[in-house]
Amino acid sequence: MRTDLIRGSLAGAAYTVLTPDGWTRSERLPLILVLHGANSSAEVLAMMQPIVEAADLPRTLVACVSTPTAGGFYLGRWERLVADEFPAHLAAEFGAASFALLGSSMGGFGALRIAFADPGRFTAVAAVSPALLPEGELGARHTLGVLAQLGAETVTSESVPHRLRANADAIRASGLPIMLRCGDRDVFHLHDGTEQLHRALWDLDIAHDYHLVRDGDHGGPEATASLRAAFAFVGAAQRSRAGSFPGTDDRALADAWLAWSANDRQGDPPRLDFFGPSASTALRVLMADELAAATRADPDTTRRYGRLP
Repeated sequence: MRTDLIRGSLAGAAYTVLTPDGWTRSERLPLILVLHGANSSAEVLAMMQPIVEAADLPRTLVACVSTPTAGGFYLGRWERLVADEFPAHLAAEFGAASFALLGSSMGGFGALRIAFADPGRFTAVAAVSPALLPEGELGARHTLGVLAQLGAETVTSESVPHRLRANADAIRASGLPIMLRCGDRDVFHLHDGTEQLHRALWDLDIAHDYHLVRDGDHGGPEATASLRAAFAFVGAAQRSRAGSFPGTDDRALADAWLAWSANDRQGDPPRLDFFGPSASTALRVLMADELAAATRADPDTTRRYGRLP
C-alpha cells in the first residue's frame, strides 16, 4: 500500500497523517492512531512509512500527533488531546471511520491507558515495549532514563494496571483485541511491567496476544520486527471488524457443524478442516458432552484462562 504523508497542526501540536495512494476526502477509512515514544514527535511516521507500506493492511489512514515527554507521557491534557481532540479532528477533516491504537515505549503506555478507559471505542490496541513500571516500590532497575519521571508523575490511579482493574468488565465485554510485545533484554527492563500486565489480563480472563521475544531489546532489529507485528495485528483486527474473516466457505462449514449438532448429530459429521477457521467450532461440537461434564465439575472450565496457583 503506497502512502502519502500529510502534515498539519491542532491546538499548536504538529501532526502527520499517512493516506493510501489515491485517497480522497470522500473516502471513509479506518484509522490507526500511532502514539510516539519519549523524546520523539509526529515525524516518527516518516520513519515508519516503509513499514506501513510493506504491512498487510487494508486501506487505512495512519496518524500521529506530537506530545511532550517532560510533563507529558499522555497524562492529563495530553491524554485528552490524543484520546478525544485529535480523533475528533481526524474524523472531521479526514473522514476517519474507526480508530485503533498503536504505541511504542511511552506511546505503548499511553495507548493502553486510553484503550482501557473506553475499550468500546477502539478497533484494537497494540503496545510495543510499553513503558510499564511494576507495581510496588521501584528501585534503580526500573527508573532508568525518563522512567524516573514517569514513576514520579504516575500515581496509582493513573497506572495502566489500575485502569485495567477498574474497567475489567467493560474491557472483557468489548472483545477489544489487545497485543503486548516486549523483548526480554529490554535495556529499560520494561519486560517486567509488561509481564505483570500479561498476568493481570490472564487472571481477569481478558483475551490478549502476548509476545515475549528472546534477546529482544528496546531498539535494534526487534524494534522494527515488533512494529511489523503490531501493524499486522491491527490490520487483522480491522479486517475482522469489517467482516472479511473468515471466508464464505469457512463460514458455511462452521454453520454445517452447528446444524449437525442441533440435529442431534444425525448422519455423517461435516468435513473437519483442522487447520481452517471452522476448526474451533467443529472441535467444540465434537467435545460438547465432555466440556459440559467438565463445567459441572469445575465451573472454571468456561474461563478462557485457568486459575493458576
